[in-house]
Amino acid sequence: MATDANTRAEALGAKLRHARSLHRITQEAAASKLGMARTTLVAIEAGKRSVSNQELRQFAELYDVRESELINDDPVLLELEVEFRSTATKSQAGDEVMVASMLNRLASSALQLEALLGQSPARVDLPAVVVSKSGSLDLQAEDAALQLRSRLGIGLGPIQNMSALMEFEMGLRVFERPLPSKTSGAVAFNEKVGGFVLLNSLHPPYRRRVTEAHEVGHVLTRQTGLVVHFEGETHQGRTERFCDLFGIAFLAPATAVRRKAKELKDMFVQFSVRQLLMMAVFFNISIEAMTRRLESLDMLPAGTFETLRKQGVGLEHRRRVAEEMSVADGIQPFTPRSLLLAGVAYERELLSEQQIASMLELNLVDVRRALQERDGHGGEVVLDLAE
Repeated sequence: MATDANTRAEALGAKLRHARSLHRITQEAAASKLGMARTTLVAIEAGKRSVSNQELRQFAELYDVRESELINDDPVLLELEVEFRSTATKSQAGDEVMVASMLNRLASSALQLEALLGQSPARVDLPAVVVSKSGSLDLQAEDAALQLRSRLGIGLGPIQNMSALMEFEMGLRVFERPLPSKTSGAVAFNEKVGGFVLLNSLHPPYRRRVTEAHEVGHVLTRQTGLVVHFEGETHQGRTERFCDLFGIAFLAPATAVRRKAKELKDMFVQFSVRQLLMMAVFFNISIEAMTRRLESLDMLPAGTFETLRKQGVGLEHRRRVAEEMSVADGIQPFTPRSLLLAGVAYERELLSEQQIASMLELNLVDVRRALQERDGHGGEVVLDLAE
């Protein structure tokens, strides 16, 4: 019986220690809030002292966790060390705690569900990447992205469903939940139980995809523990910068980007903001990610994105282009590519509406409506695209 009691005390102590670390509370601060000596808290977390019912309630309130979760017989499934930012603002620190706690709970729940169904923890089916301490991070990221695409057999085209690819082909668990607006997501990896990714469901899909690809980079480098990411962060460490570069290289391979940009420039005899937006939609990434990708490949001058932002190019422009390129539910007169080609031919006055309708065996009214919806692209800002 003493052994069982000791085991329970050790399990509870481990859960309390983990809950405290997740909430970014030091032992001194926790002991002060609980009204006990630090040595007492140390003994409790080490499993060498039992906890009274009153103390258990105090712990549950302090760490915002249900008492039942602390005293159940389930083992501590995850004790992921959270990499909190030492320079975080008060707001970021609070968001980090909330998001880290959420991902830890979701990861534990996923493992419990897998165990309930008799499944072994999903094996991360990704090659391990060692980020060198010197050399070009861009080249390392490009190589890693191409190697992973080759391993997955997905070629160089756009990835239609990143979440499905991560879950079914990479062995990662992906969760989408509402998070603070400035939080992009979080990633957790453990050698024994695999990887977990949490995304901000309030962000549009093309922003979530960039976050997903970045988090895949974390798993490739086998970074253990849990990390929360914020939108617009400027990363200093080589590993984080590698993940940034890998993510965009994986979503928009250099060869495919160059080919698509040349195709659009040849088709329209120029490369304007509209063609840039079409590329963002084609690769299903944000305007910023697409512009910076072209900048990094020396296809657009550095600073192009900042210029476009000052000119007011944003989500509404992207949305309009996306609507032009999309095919709504039901039978449509054009596929996206046929509409693109027909629209260019019409704009250049190479074909009339009647000729397009005749050539493609379409109703003239449908053709006219589709072409009118594309109208209004005069006076576009032409970009200096290098080839």
